[in-house]
Amino acid sequence: MPKNFMMAAALLAAASAGHAQDIDPHALYESACAGCHRAHSGDFVFESMTMTGAGLEGKTTGKLVADLLGAGHGRLSSAETDTLIAHFEAINSGGQLFQDKCFICHERAVVLSRLKLVEEDGRLVGRYTGRDIQAFLHEHGRLTLDEIPIILERLQSQMQ
Repeated sequence: MPKNFMMAAALLAAASAGHAQDIDPHALYESACAGCHRAHSGDFVFESMTMTGAGLEGKTTGKLVADLLGAGHGRLSSAETDTLIAHFEAINSGGQLFQDKCFICHERAVVLSRLKLVEEDGRLVGRYTGRDIQAFLHEHGRLTLDEIPIILERLQSQMQ
C-alpha cells in the first residue's frame, strides 16, 4: 500500500508541474492584472518596468517585480508568479520591435500568432496560406536581417 501511495503522489506531483507549464500568460495577465494595470502586458512592461542586474523593477517603486508578486501583490500562486515573470522578461528582452514595425497592421502579437500562424516541423507557417513565415519576413515589414529572428521568436513564443 505505501508503494501505491508513493506512486500516486509522484504522479500527482508530475501532473501539477505539467499544469503549471500550461498557464497562458496572456489570459493570466488579463484576468489578474489588467483590472488595475494596463490592458496589455506589453504596454505595462515597457511603461512600468525596467530591467536591472537583479531583474525587472517597477519604475516608480524601484522594487523587484518578482518580489512584489511573491509577497502577494495580485494574489497569485507561485506557478502564476513564475509564469508572469517569465512573460514580462520575454517581452522586455524582445524590445518594442513588434510594436514599432508590425503593430500598426497586425495589432497584438498574440492575436496574430494564435489566429493566423501554425507550427509545422519547428517552423512558423501561415495558417491559411502555408507560407513559410521566416522566408516571408525577408520581403515583409521592412525588417532587417537582424530583426527577422527577433520577430520570429516573438511570434513563436505567443503560440503557447
